[in-house]
Amino acid sequence: MMNIQRFLLVFLLVVLPMAATAQSDLAKSDLAQTDLTQNALVKTLDPDLVQRAQNGDAYAAYEGGYYLSLTWQEPYLEAALDFFTAAYSRADETDSGLYLKAQSALMIGRIRAALSDFTDGLVFSEHAEDIARTLTNDPNAPGLVGTAMLDRANNLASQSRYKESLEVLEILENFYQEQPVVDEVNLSYVHSAQGWANQSLGRFEGALKSYGAALAFYAGRDGLAGQDVSATLAMIGWVKHRMGDYKGAEPLARDALKILEAELGPMAQNTSSQYINLALTLFELERPEEAIAVGMRSMPFIAANRKQSLDHQRWLFELFAKAFAAQQNPERAIFFGKLAVNAQQEIRATNTRDNDVFTKESQNEWRRLYQLLADLLITQGRISEAQAVLNMEKEEEVFNYLKRDAQADITKTRATLNDQELTEQDKLEALAALPIAADAALRALTDKLGTTDLTEDETNQVFLLQDALQKTSDQFDAAVLAFLSDVDTGSKETLEKQFDATGSYQATLETLPRPTAILQIATLPDALHLFVTLPSLTLHHQIAISRADLARVVFETLQAIETTSPDAPEKLHALQQLVFAPVAQELKDAGVEVVMLNLDGFLRYVPFAALYDGDHYMIEDFAFVQFTPAIETRFIRPDRAGAKTAGFGVTEAHPGFSPLPGVRAELATIFGSAQGEGVLNGTTALDASFDERSLKKTLLKAPEILHIASHFNLMPGQEDDSFLLLGDGEHLPLGKIRSTRALSFKGIDLLTLSACQTARGTDGDGAEIDGFGTTAQLNGAGAVMASLWPVSDAATPILMRDFYAGIMQNGLDKAEALRQAQIKMLHSTDIAVVATDRAAAALDAPEPKAKAGFDHPYFWSAFVLMGNWL
Repeated sequence: MMNIQRFLLVFLLVVLPMAATAQSDLAKSDLAQTDLTQNALVKTLDPDLVQRAQNGDAYAAYEGGYYLSLTWQEPYLEAALDFFTAAYSRADETDSGLYLKAQSALMIGRIRAALSDFTDGLVFSEHAEDIARTLTNDPNAPGLVGTAMLDRANNLASQSRYKESLEVLEILENFYQEQPVVDEVNLSYVHSAQGWANQSLGRFEGALKSYGAALAFYAGRDGLAGQDVSATLAMIGWVKHRMGDYKGAEPLARDALKILEAELGPMAQNTSSQYINLALTLFELERPEEAIAVGMRSMPFIAANRKQSLDHQRWLFELFAKAFAAQQNPERAIFFGKLAVNAQQEIRATNTRDNDVFTKESQNEWRRLYQLLADLLITQGRISEAQAVLNMEKEEEVFNYLKRDAQADITKTRATLNDQELTEQDKLEALAALPIAADAALRALTDKLGTTDLTEDETNQVFLLQDALQKTSDQFDAAVLAFLSDVDTGSKETLEKQFDATGSYQATLETLPRPTAILQIATLPDALHLFVTLPSLTLHHQIAISRADLARVVFETLQAIETTSPDAPEKLHALQQLVFAPVAQELKDAGVEVVMLNLDGFLRYVPFAALYDGDHYMIEDFAFVQFTPAIETRFIRPDRAGAKTAGFGVTEAHPGFSPLPGVRAELATIFGSAQGEGVLNGTTALDASFDERSLKKTLLKAPEILHIASHFNLMPGQEDDSFLLLGDGEHLPLGKIRSTRALSFKGIDLLTLSACQTARGTDGDGAEIDGFGTTAQLNGAGAVMASLWPVSDAATPILMRDFYAGIMQNGLDKAEALRQAQIKMLHSTDIAVVATDRAAAALDAPEPKAKAGFDHPYFWSAFVLMGNWL
């Protein structure tokens, strides 16, 4: 389940001795500007210690943070964070400055990670390690380095970066084994962490081996009791669960839970984790009601520790969604599905940094939450909400690709609860509060006991509260049973807050000058869903085909197109029957002329213009454009009279890229070799004349149309490796395009990338197509046209000439101009040609293309239009 190993790490750092001279010599400092006493929990500390910390004593600040963090409960951790931050900021002024600074950084990172900020957790653990490595003469430094490395590995695992975590752990394992005296304690923690990373990667034998090594040490030290032993048993049980041995997993999970409840109590984080582990196993054993009852026992911890429990929430609420669905209780299933998605959205928001690796890996692991909720909503006819949830996943993808900044923050979206669901949440809050009140009172007295002796009355109250906690726990179990049987059968309420994707789409469609529809297609594991949005209604179709089977159909179709195979129309017909035929007649009946495509994953590789119904291609019925819901597109028809234009191109070969001899003819055809010739009358620059400076100079003039014919190496989620090849051979990274003011596309109505290489590889799912379009639009471009595959030198100049002629000479909107240019080439009687393309020489080339005429989809359907199509 979750990475509970992170929470099993004990504090390995010993509080530094408080040097009296150091304390007395520290004067009041800027730390006094931060009120360390503002948190009520600080009152549990020695007032003199708090005052010294407030006055700038770094040692006192560290000690205060240490004591506050011992409970490892969220409110205390938040209070401790202020103290550790104070210690870190003043550590340089102490007699053990760097060591204290490293310790403080380590604790800051550990607390940030515990509060679900894994990004900062990783940053501070790395920082602590870097500082500790400079302490070459300190005998304690190696232990500090090892602890920081272990935290680093755990933070990587928390970000779903398991392979990287294992790399760090292998180095750390060797580090401990090479010490003169092997640190068996820390080595066992390394083995536990290796077990977690291995099982997350599906390497179950390796996981069992690592957990076995850790268990051998824990059992030898503690016997068969103790939380380290129980936690390791729990994780071995989880490996069995992952392997499908649910009957073998259940007794291990129950044995571990008994020890954790006895050692830590029902409100502890590790106990909460194990409730969820056991519940997941019970669900797989087809005992959903029992799974829900056991899972509910983790709710008090979740309610009391909102940030700290976000990982718990993902797992638990996903389980509840599935379990209630299995019990034919769709309303409860949807409610918990929303809570699961919102937990993931909260983690995403908490970790929004310049760190696309975390979000990419996390999205891959947790995409299932969005798909589960969407599927549950669709089954209940709640199409608008399903569309909104699917768009939330696409927003996540756009964030991953673009590293969105604060000005374009999309991390605040949540699945909105309707009135009925809010009632359900209130019930959960009430259930969770039963043990919380007793636990909070007991904790307050226990904290007081740590600083002073309790009175006789207070001691008696401790015993009474312990009994009350047991009683409220029993009451909680009874309340859970009542909750499970109390199903509200009332009518559904509309969303209180507007979160209706269809409503906003319909408002957009009503403003467009031509009859337009939005077609959203989502691939779920076992079904394909098509949503058609018209100005007045939304329609839905479900097609029974798995995502894997559909992906194979798409792959085979693209292979047929890109190799100019004669059976491409047959392949395109089979694909059309799945992704377009169910809605084609509805679109015709509604008089639709333009179809705005909101596509999911690999479907963005599909040239919808070339879909074939057995008689003709869909481009002959509709114009198609790509629609990016994460960006608010302004649909404005510009004045074409006197439009400023410019063109750039690359013809010469450069390392890793083949020459593009057809580009010279392309620019000459479009712009003309002399003033007044060609369709566009702007200036052009080729090869060495096309450098970063010349591009910036042109962008200063803000041409309405900018045409670039070059290679574009586009790697999903990797801005530094995604670049435009300039004519002088330099690479212009996508990240630089986004971040450099002088490279803004503001004022450009249409940016055309001819010969764009979209880097479609084994891990690509289409995100890079939507991603680049979004990048250009965020950077100011109104519309972007790019190609789905390396385009033909023979056909592209002709297609582009006709496209621009439609815009500039015939007064067509961009979508219709592209449609007519494609139809003209489709019906061309030109003689057959050998399809040469503009692929990068360093890439694996496809099979040699067959001889074909311009009527083959390879030549005319590569280009897609994104954004403002007017």
